[in-house]
Amino acid sequence: MSCMFRATGFDFAVDKFLQQSTLIPDSVWHRGEHRLAKRVHEGSGFSMVASQADMSNPQQQVEDAIAFLKANQVELEQLQNFPGVERICLDFGIEDRDVAVQCDYFPPELLRLAGNLNIGIEVTRYLQADE
Repeated sequence: MSCMFRATGFDFAVDKFLQQSTLIPDSVWHRGEHRLAKRVHEGSGFSMVASQADMSNPQQQVEDAIAFLKANQVELEQLQNFPGVERICLDFGIEDRDVAVQCDYFPPELLRLAGNLNIGIEVTRYLQADE
């Protein structure tokens, strides 16, 4: 897992948005479709990779995410104003490190770009893989 970009909403007409967008999702889902553990999606949305950097390299994920936001700014502005979109986020998949305190820094440039596009920042922590 790396840094993923996601957009969701209860009444988000995801197919309509994607038909007029140059964004190419890795995954698309629709409200009411089945998902894991016999549950259904409560909204529609899509996700795509913003960074393929390894979970152990959060700094590279941040740099890639900044480049992603800059390269897709026009599309992301249209997305934030598209009817039904309720939540847009960058989800940084970061590996737990064997340290007393784990800190990961998000520079002002990333926060400014994301904030101006109404994009939230999420961190999903993963246990280290056994070597």
